Amino acid sequence: MTSHTTPPSGAPSGASHSTDAARLLHPCDDETQPIPTLRELACGLSQGLASSRSWLEAARAAALRQQDLNALAWVDWDAAARAADALDAHARAGRPTGALHGLPITIKDLYAVQGMPLAAGTRAPLPDLGLAESVAVARMRAAGGLIFAKTNMHEIALGATGENAWTGDVKNPHDPARQAGGSSSGAGVAVASRIGLAGLGSDTGGSVRIPAAFSGVVGFKPTFGAIPLAGALHLSWTCDHAGPLTRTVDDAALLFEVMAQRRTDHGHVARRPRLAVPAKWLAGRLSVAMRAWFERLLADLRAQADVIDVEAPELFQASAAYTAIVRAEAAYVHRAALAAGGEGFSPGVLAPMQAGLQVSLPDYLDAMAQRERLRAQLDAILRDYDALVLPTTGVSAPLRGQIEVQVESGTFTTREAVLGMTAPFSYVGLPTLSLPFGQVDGLPGSLQIVGARDQDAALLALGRWFEGM
Repeated sequence: MTSHTTPPSGAPSGASHSTDAARLLHPCDDETQPIPTLRELACGLSQGLASSRSWLEAARAAALRQQDLNALAWVDWDAAARAADALDAHARAGRPTGALHGLPITIKDLYAVQGMPLAAGTRAPLPDLGLAESVAVARMRAAGGLIFAKTNMHEIALGATGENAWTGDVKNPHDPARQAGGSSSGAGVAVASRIGLAGLGSDTGGSVRIPAAFSGVVGFKPTFGAIPLAGALHLSWTCDHAGPLTRTVDDAALLFEVMAQRRTDHGHVARRPRLAVPAKWLAGRLSVAMRAWFERLLADLRAQADVIDVEAPELFQASAAYTAIVRAEAAYVHRAALAAGGEGFSPGVLAPMQAGLQVSLPDYLDAMAQRERLRAQLDAILRDYDALVLPTTGVSAPLRGQIEVQVESGTFTTREAVLGMTAPFSYVGLPTLSLPFGQVDGLPGSLQIVGARDQDAALLALGRWFEGM
């Protein structure tokens, strides 16, 4: 299998000799043509081979072509054009501002962004976030990023489908009848549709990885706390992560470096990788087509890596414990709106938060204790292996409105077949990549790669290794 090939994170910031300057100068409407990496593009802009304005206009054209997919929550194209022109003037004067200079980036509509509204996909009043601009966004802006649009999302991030009663469904770019995933639905669709070059999402139980999987792009959920969430609307402050959605692993690494202010060039794959598969936990959780796709992928992997089945019995309790924690914490985050009657929340979001109000302190603490047991178990496994590998979701993108799916063991709720595969790894805070690999039932297939705590650089290096398969 072959995916994108990208320069290592520690490569010089200049564009590679193989980069076609014409691709930098003339953004192409042909979505079959590859786009250079973010590092190549930023270098091209600084050298006058391209302009921020040209890439913004390409994003605008893509947004108009794909308007029905409903990726964008808010955009002011005129203001964005003025910002792009200012960045281009800096580049012409030899004063690029940083690693993201001039690159158009979208932001999920739960981050505070200077000069942009924040609605988080709801009509309910939101708590004060305390900052005019979130730290993660401010760091990208300081690095020269062109922050030009907000993306649609599942209401207050409490859901994995991308369906929203207030803002309309975000539709899958490969089949608009299907779900785009959530809650960073618009971010995934924007990247896949070339509405900008990358997107910032958030991930509480899979909200970066699921949209990345369904749209066929890369999603990276770093180690818990690596990217600050100050100035972002929490759903569950003990599970929430910020993370990028991009076209390549190296693009994700660059955004991580900027937002986390951590280097990743020390990550490497120095030997035959050792990969763990939680086979017993996966049994019965996959659709027939997803099982066949995964087994083919494992067969390919065994030619290049050691692939070993491992047991992690605490995974079986993760979904229930995750749900208790997230609902209780979401109810607390939105306690003022709930106390006022919950007006402005759609019924599908209000009900789980009302259930969160009923989570007792003993139940909440029991869920926390289960999390610590799972965390210890996965930490122990990952001391001996480079990563866990498994499908990002148990099924390919369901139809919009579909609430049940068929898996090997029978009928699952869509939530359990999708969110149940990703939530354990955000729940315990481990860095996790979602990588596009081939197709399942004519839709993107996606591999989930879970790394050891605080080993983000090593996981990104392994992600590049997978891209080169």
